[in-house]
Order: sequence, then structure tokens, then C-alpha cells
Amino acid sequence: MDEYSPKRHDIAQLRFLCDTLYHDCLANLDECRRRGINDPTSIINFQINELIEHISLFALNYRIKFATDNNNKLLAQLEDYLDSSFMLFSRYDINSADLQKWRQAKDRLFRSFTHADLNNLINIYY
Repeated sequence: MDEYSPKRHDIAQLRFLCDTLYHDCLANLDECRRRGINDPTSIINFQINELIEHISLFALNYRIKFATDNNNKLLAQLEDYLDSSFMLFSRYDINSADLQKWRQAKDRLFRSFTHADLNNLINIYY
């Protein structure tokens, strides 16, 4: 993200980063099933935490860049998803309630991305 990139480009980049996080988390869940336990000190968890930190920094820059826009819902959904992801993979055990909460946060976030994409398309054409 730079100061001159259009909003739709920044949202697409944010969506790509969140999609990458989702797939990394799924890979970690698969590894947890094989091991029977989540290891918060593993390489994949370290990579997930680094990606969460990167997305958080990107979101902060997005919030500053588009401070006058009404993007609070998207950013709130993003923060919820990042918090759920961090909490889910920072413990040794993963229970079904936390997993369900994480999936619901992901679904809400990606619905918000779709809504933001539609709003940007409308703004382009009108």
C-alpha cells in the first residue's frame, strides 16, 4: 500500500492477505490433527503470527489513509478475525467452540470484503 493507491486496490490486497492467513491456518489445523496437539512454538504458528502482525500494520495504514471514509465495519470485522486467529492458535488445545468462533469471524470478514467491493464498483461507475 502506498499513499496513491486506490481504495479498491488496498481492499483487494487486504483481502488477499486475509485469504493467505486463512489457508495457513487451515494447514496448521491439518497439522494439529495429525499431531493431536497445537504447538504454539512451531514454525507454522510463528509464520501465522508474523502474518497477523503484517495484516494489523496494513490495516492501521489503511485506517490512517482512509480516515474520512466510513470503513469502520470492515476494520472491526478484520480486528475480530485477527483476534480470533491469534487466540485459536496461541494455545496448545483447540476446542470446537473456538474453532467455530474463528470460522464465523472469517465468514463475517469476507462478507464485509464483498460488500466493500460492491461499494467500490458503484463508486467507480457513478
